[in-house]
Amino acid sequence: MTYLVIGVCLFLLIIVVYISAKPISMGIEARRNIKDNIKGDIENTENLIDNNDEQFNDESISDEIMKLNELKNKGILTEDEYKKAKDKILN
Repeated sequence: MTYLVIGVCLFLLIIVVYISAKPISMGIEARRNIKDNIKGDIENTENLIDNNDEQFNDESISDEIMKLNELKNKGILTEDEYKKAKDKILN
């Protein structure tokens, strides 16, 4: 009788793992996609800053800093990345 109970428990455990494996893998893939999108946004921001470094006037500098601040507030840029990009714009 004990072996039967253990067998049923193992069978149920295997079923639960099998059923939950796909949603877990989908969640992991979604998290990777989010990280890739964030990295792409950061690279695009850095490229924008590099390409337009000499073309800024007072208004565009403040606009770029406001855009960087929005990215920082959204969590796309870290504090260090924000400071680097801001220093690049100002110097």
